[in-house]
Amino acid sequence: MTDTLIALISIIAGILGANLAGYIFKRYSFDLVGNTIAGVFGSILLIKIFGRLGFDPSSIMKTGSTNVFLFSLNMITSFTGGVFSIVLIKKLQIEMASNNRNKDRIVSLFKVTSIVEGISYILLLFVGVPIKYLFGNEFLVKSLGMPHGLFFLAYILLALLIRSKMGWNAKSTFIVLIASLIPFGTFYINRKYFNARF
Repeated sequence: MTDTLIALISIIAGILGANLAGYIFKRYSFDLVGNTIAGVFGSILLIKIFGRLGFDPSSIMKTGSTNVFLFSLNMITSFTGGVFSIVLIKKLQIEMASNNRNKDRIVSLFKVTSIVEGISYILLLFVGVPIKYLFGNEFLVKSLGMPHGLFFLAYILLALLIRSKMGWNAKSTFIVLIASLIPFGTFYINRKYFNARF
């Protein structure tokens, strides 16, 4: 196995965890698509947080062969991340529904997060990556990579949470989510849906 294959299997474990939990505990379910997105989010989040303890994909393959014990820890963590994510998102959704003031706070948090995510992506893509490949210096990529990843995950989570408040249909939600993958995309979303000027 390769690091990439382990990472993909890990994400699939998160997806299975979220969908299984949604199937067993119907009140936490967001249907197949929502559970799948939550599973990806939860799996990546927990592996990014706890994988540094020694069971991330590169550590699993460090000796050149698959360390079964570390691989098992990775799968359990990813599966748990999937379960954890749908419970967390549902709890946040219930909290938002109970109070209009909370809704406004989360929308404001989304606006700020989208700007910071966009800036971190631009710095990573247009400053960090060129310095890495032109000068062989990985410092900026390593320094900006993790914060950008966390802002990216926060952007996705918050977009899913405010979707009903904003009245986004499936197409609009898809556009908002895809915008996080395109340089300057989150700035476009801010301008289109929130009339923010920069």
